[in-house]
Amino acid sequence: MGGIEEITQVVSAKVIARKSDSPNWNLVGKIYANMAYLYGWLTVLVIIVMGSLGSWSMVRPISFVKDAQSAWLAWGIIIIASAYRFYGSIYSNYLEGLNKIALVRRWEALTSTAAISSSIIGLYVSDSLLLLVFINQLWVALSVIRNYFLSRTVENNKFKTIEIGYSFDRQLFRKIWPAAWRSGISGFMSNGLNNLSSVLYAQIGNSESVASYLLALRIIAQIREISMAPFYSKIPLYARLRVQGDMKQLIQKAQHGMFLSHTVFVVGIVTVSITSNHLLGYINSDIKFVSNDLWLLLSLAYFVHRYGAMHMQLYLTTNHIIAHVADGVSGLIFIATSLLLIDKLQLYAIPIGMLSGYLGFYAWYAAYYSYKSIDVSFWKFEKSTSGLPLLLFTIVYLINIIQL
Repeated sequence: MGGIEEITQVVSAKVIARKSDSPNWNLVGKIYANMAYLYGWLTVLVIIVMGSLGSWSMVRPISFVKDAQSAWLAWGIIIIASAYRFYGSIYSNYLEGLNKIALVRRWEALTSTAAISSSIIGLYVSDSLLLLVFINQLWVALSVIRNYFLSRTVENNKFKTIEIGYSFDRQLFRKIWPAAWRSGISGFMSNGLNNLSSVLYAQIGNSESVASYLLALRIIAQIREISMAPFYSKIPLYARLRVQGDMKQLIQKAQHGMFLSHTVFVVGIVTVSITSNHLLGYINSDIKFVSNDLWLLLSLAYFVHRYGAMHMQLYLTTNHIIAHVADGVSGLIFIATSLLLIDKLQLYAIPIGMLSGYLGFYAWYAAYYSYKSIDVSFWKFEKSTSGLPLLLFTIVYLINIIQL
């Protein structure tokens, strides 16, 4: 979208690619066609993995449920909807690549509101787990359809030409495959390890403690999603500024986005820390929230990861993929540490394992390459980015320690 003519790497602040005022639609079309081809095969892999390993991981949790048959049917619906959503990522990728993120987020807000409303109605009508899962996954499928039609409404429906005018290009595939498989491994390791903690604990914890932990993860995931917007919504802009060689504006925009993202995350974490038990008590919930020290420890692990993840995304605009190394090494550290400590520390072993992986490798590795690519020092960049949010988080953490 920055007009670049070839798939290339821009790994140094001193490397300035050719500037252009207009997008290279021919290259966009070729990339989309190859993406659709690649995602088609990967969707088959998703179905196989979820149907085999995923089903195996569900055996023990479903044994706690009275109506096991409905639970297995619900899992089957999740597999189908997840596979459909995975392939449908080609539409959201297309929209985000065109920097239509604000448009997508507005429609996501409307879709989420409708999904929540229909779920509440479903719970009012029946307490069936199967019905609730069906409603939720129906909206997952509708979101894919929504993104497909949104793709046809932007840029004077360039998508129609792209969708039918291009096919798999083996020559281009050879250029994008090195970046694609590395990104794929990175995504699998990052998302897989986050979800693996839930799967592991579901095998050893009782139903009450597992529900409490999963609730905490769900809340922190929602806070993370909201806080991502100020930075991640600008990634297409960062990529364009980099290939056009405007490093000064790239640094300013990235600093502003990271600061807002860190601040929203920390404020959300602190708010939940203060209000969680009161809110659960107010609605007479049977689930107790995790202890405050565990919540803050888990949040600290996610904060460190987000610091590294944003710098990783900033560096990935160079099209030089190193995320597979960062996620791979930190993932191994996480697994080794968690398995070593889980018998002694139980649930606390998981956030400690996360911190070990993120602090031990992921965060500094990603930041090192990021600073190097924009030719700026740690202090010069972070004093106006992560400094204040980290200070706020540290104060709250120390107060909690004093109260213990």
